[in-house]
Amino acid sequence: MSEQDREQLDGDTDGSSWISNNKVRLLLVGIVMALTLGFLISQAFPGSTRYYLTVDEFLANSESQDGRSVRVVGSLVPDSFQREQGTTLANFQIANEGQVLNASYLGVVPDLFFNVDSEIVLEGKYSPGSGFHVDSVVVKCPSKYEALSQEV
Repeated sequence: MSEQDREQLDGDTDGSSWISNNKVRLLLVGIVMALTLGFLISQAFPGSTRYYLTVDEFLANSESQDGRSVRVVGSLVPDSFQREQGTTLANFQIANEGQVLNASYLGVVPDLFFNVDSEIVLEGKYSPGSGFHVDSVVVKCPSKYEALSQEV
């Protein structure tokens, strides 16, 4: 088979379409790989990409109270923690800037939950009739450096 016959079969006389086809394929593969990598990274760290609201921001924003999962941060209201006898169901209140949110959690709370300097991050859903139903509790540790600087 002669060179001219091969070119006619390929439909390519100068070889440029083969190069452009490979460039397009390479570009498409690169885009797909970048999108896949971005998706995998976002799925690996979902908690770090989710924003949380303070209690006053949450109560002021009625859109966040539509039953979807949200994170709310505040401090435990003193003497508001009550646990039902014989269960791990706890009812308590967290507050921020004078606004108070009633919450309930079925589970064991972390040790630093009761520390007056701790910030409590609640993740869960709000129900207008019964308050905030907590799925998970995270306690931000109070800074040792702040307490030390106040003592000095």
